[in-house]
Amino acid sequence: MKKTLILSTALISIFALSGCSDTTKKQTQIENNQDSSVTKTSKNSAESRSSSTSESTVSSTDTASKETAQTTSPSFEGYTAEQIEYARVTEAIIHYYKGDYQPVSIDVTKNGQNHQVFPFKGSVIIPQETVTLSFSKDNTMAGTTIITYSSNHDGSINFYKDPNHYQDERYLKDPSWVEKESQKLLDSRQELDIPVSYDQEAAQIISKIQIK
Repeated sequence: MKKTLILSTALISIFALSGCSDTTKKQTQIENNQDSSVTKTSKNSAESRSSSTSESTVSSTDTASKETAQTTSPSFEGYTAEQIEYARVTEAIIHYYKGDYQPVSIDVTKNGQNHQVFPFKGSVIIPQETVTLSFSKDNTMAGTTIITYSSNHDGSINFYKDPNHYQDERYLKDPSWVEKESQKLLDSRQELDIPVSYDQEAAQIISKIQIK
């Protein structure tokens, strides 16, 4: 009986120790799994931050490239702002009239305030300062375009097309007719945007500008 009691006690102790060992193993496994989960989470977070930083860098680079492409234009080094304006206006007018040529000559005349539309008695006047551009594709009267414009100081101009010649004798003899015709021409003014998209062509003709 005593031996049986001792044996039972021993068995109970063994089972108890085995249970403790299993509990310890399970607790250790849980802790290891938690550590592994934390490590994976940290690694994924770091990779996410790295990816986000990389994407941000690429995005910034693309934006900078686009801005550079939009603002880069052919070199006008050595030329004044006025000369660049005249070259751009010339190209804008050529395209407006659907021309397909580069002018061989460009003459610029600056007109002060109260400039006559026609250089004859009776002509109406333009109160603001204007510029008259005369450019030709072949230095002939037929191949010459003459326009007078004033700037709107917003990237656009108001212009009218001057006659290439004054053969009608009424220019000299009839001031009333001159007044009427000059007002008609002034009223024909059109607004035109001056783009920078023609800068490549403008850079090629700017050296031909002669300012009077």
